[in-house]
Amino acid sequence: MNSASQGEKALAESNAPLAIQHFTRALCELPRAPAYYINRSTAYSRLKPADGGPNRTAALRDAEIAVFLARERGKRELILSAQMRRGIVLFQMERYGDAHYIFEQIEAKTGGPSQPVDKSEGIKNAMAGGWTKKDGYSAELPIWMAKVRRKLSELEGDEKTVVSVAEYPTDVRVPTEKELKAEWERLKSGKSGAEDSPAAQPTTGTAASSAEPKADAVEQQPASNASATAILEKIRHEWYQSQDSVVVTLYVKNVPKDKVETELKDDSISLQFPLPSGSEYDFTLDPLYAPINTSASKVTVMGTKIEIVLQKQTPGQKWNALEASVGTTKLADRPSAPAAPAPATAGPAYPTSSRHGTKDWDKVASALTAKKSKNSKSKEKDDGDDSDAESVDSDFGGDAVDGFFKKLYAGADPDTRRAMMKSYQESNGTSLSTNWSEVGAKKMEPHPPS
Repeated sequence: MNSASQGEKALAESNAPLAIQHFTRALCELPRAPAYYINRSTAYSRLKPADGGPNRTAALRDAEIAVFLARERGKRELILSAQMRRGIVLFQMERYGDAHYIFEQIEAKTGGPSQPVDKSEGIKNAMAGGWTKKDGYSAELPIWMAKVRRKLSELEGDEKTVVSVAEYPTDVRVPTEKELKAEWERLKSGKSGAEDSPAAQPTTGTAASSAEPKADAVEQQPASNASATAILEKIRHEWYQSQDSVVVTLYVKNVPKDKVETELKDDSISLQFPLPSGSEYDFTLDPLYAPINTSASKVTVMGTKIEIVLQKQTPGQKWNALEASVGTTKLADRPSAPAAPAPATAGPAYPTSSRHGTKDWDKVASALTAKKSKNSKSKEKDDGDDSDAESVDSDFGGDAVDGFFKKLYAGADPDTRRAMMKSYQESNGTSLSTNWSEVGAKKMEPHPPS
């Protein structure tokens, strides 16, 4: 289990100090991963009195870094999730005017107020200061809006109601890998690691004493964040996939090959390189939609673009996106092959080269049964228990071979079905075996046609 997964587990078990350690370790490996900063911010907020109590300053710092890095990536869901975490910490710091302003920005960008699907679960998560696994803000937003509005109505005219923040934090300094490793060493030695670390210095754009009106704060952002604007330069990228690989293309010119720092892992990739303007650019996908084979993957720097070829660990698997959703368990931690289904459960849909997509053989068997019943007036059944295994000449386009395999699967015992499932899937549709004692003991390799 990797550091991020261990951190998520510790957070779920209410062990905030351990979660902070694990997420700091994860950041040493991927220093610009917004999700890790969101998680660590939550852990800082959940520190118990026995551990020194919640560290709001560190929680706010991590939330603002997460917002900055999410904007750098241009990922809307990540930005809103990080903003939600930032607003929650501001509320916990009793900066109700600031929290209300941030929640308003999220509400405006998501099309207005929404209600959580599960109200009790939403309240539970909101009280814990967490976020939903769905998208990080939908369920909690109405809860926190109601809480902050109640506070504002009770404290009308109080300094806690003043808005002193801009929509996005300014002058954010992202800790370097070296600083994060030093912080990790302090945590391992038993020190807090949050107060005396260079990475722990608060951002200059979030001081509570700056009581500027909301509009002025927004207007001042571009001038005070000139360095961030350079980093936020947009680089167009596209991607496509084949049966075996995913190809990502970054359209950027004249990048020196020796200046591109590449890190490929089973469940993430990260590239850092200088832009022609002189600023540094970071391209990170973490976690990837599915695991990759790092030894067969490669990065090629050309005069007009950078091409990243990611070899799929599971050939034939379709990627619906480059990244998995925030807050979900990384696919690298999940088994690549599904467990064999019990006899009573529905059969899997196997990979296929058919233009009509995958086939669910249990559904095919049911269809055969239905067809047999429909034709019962013209042909009497000798034995009802064997009806699913009756001979079929043509079910889809008159394919007798297809009909034979459907008949075989429909009338097979559980071990035979498991053997058929495993051999067909692992061989990518090039082999089919009914012998479980043979198939269960080894991996079936693909055998492409000669």
